[in-house]
Amino acid sequence: MNNLKDVIVFGYGKFGKSIANSIKEEGHTNLLIVVDSEEEFELANLDGMKVVKFNVESDVSIENLDIKEGVNLICAMDNNHENLFLALTLREMYRKHYILAISDSIHLTDKFRMAGVSRVIDIYSISGNMIMNILNMPVATKFLQGFINKSHDLIFEEIIIKEGSPLHERMLDSIDFDKYNIIYVGMIDKEMGNSFVFSTVGHNHKIDVDDIIVCVGKERDLERFRLECGGV
Repeated sequence: MNNLKDVIVFGYGKFGKSIANSIKEEGHTNLLIVVDSEEEFELANLDGMKVVKFNVESDVSIENLDIKEGVNLICAMDNNHENLFLALTLREMYRKHYILAISDSIHLTDKFRMAGVSRVIDIYSISGNMIMNILNMPVATKFLQGFINKSHDLIFEEIIIKEGSPLHERMLDSIDFDKYNIIYVGMIDKEMGNSFVFSTVGHNHKIDVDDIIVCVGKERDLERFRLECGGV
């Protein structure tokens, strides 16, 4: 994201609430929450957010928000259809603005990209490449990490390969991470001087004892992977 100085978050449900609170915790006060329901309006108001209501189907309602140049826009409405419609409308009305959209499916991600949003965060397929880019932007890193942890119980985990691991001496690309419902991010390869190697590098390595595999997933899935593959 360009910056988090001026941000409008559309939606204050399972996505928007977590994002807004993560941004607020970073000390960014120029934050406006825009919602289309009385329930979300009251919730945001109780949380001390600056919040206004709008009608997602009304261009006039969006125009009345008086969105200034340079403001970052985040589409985080719970209803996928409304969120996509909002992204399309915002891109048409504000062609120079940075628009970030939250997606919870690969099909929706493709549609957001076709809609011309600046960036899509697909919470179920966070790639190593995305994480590598985010790590170059500390504020965005904390924002995304906070969003992951608070809204979907997803965490980053380091799994140390120990003696007795069934992965010992196996090639990295032979591991079926999908079987465990986790995402491989990268690894610390002892043979490469303890440096972190992202998945996007395409490095295929024979796994050794004391190598560290870094993954993203839900705690129970990561724990199952650790128990079955970590070794003792």
